[in-house]
Amino acid sequence: MKRPGSGGTLTGEQRVRITPTMPTEARSQERRALPRQSVLFRTVLVGSEIEGEPAEITNIARSGFLARTAVSREKGSSVQLDMPGLGPIIATVVWCGNGLLGAHFHKPIAEDAFADLLHGLS
Repeated sequence: MKRPGSGGTLTGEQRVRITPTMPTEARSQERRALPRQSVLFRTVLVGSEIEGEPAEITNIARSGFLARTAVSREKGSSVQLDMPGLGPIIATVVWCGNGLLGAHFHKPIAEDAFADLLHGLS
C-alpha cells in the first residue's frame, strides 16, 4: 500500500485504522447555541423501546445533554429523562455510540430552572 505523496509503502504495522469519532467538547462547542456545563448525576432514560435504562449525565445545557449509558438509540429517536427538580423532559437523540448518547431537548430548559438545577447539583 502506497502512502500518498511519499512514494513509499506501508507495512502491516504502519497501516492507519480509521474509526468514526464522536463530537468532542472543542469541536462541538462552536456548533452549540447554548454552552454546556459539566455535571455528574444519575437518571433513567425511557423511550419507545427502552424502559428505565440507567444513565449518567456528564454535561448539560439548556438545550441538551451528554450521557454515559449502555443503551443504543438511533439518531432522531426520542428519549425521556427525569431531571432533578424539573421532572420528565423529552429529547431527540443527536448521536449515540461507544457508551455515550447526545440529545437535544424538545423545549429548552428555562434559564431560572436551569440555574436552579445546577445549584441543586452542586
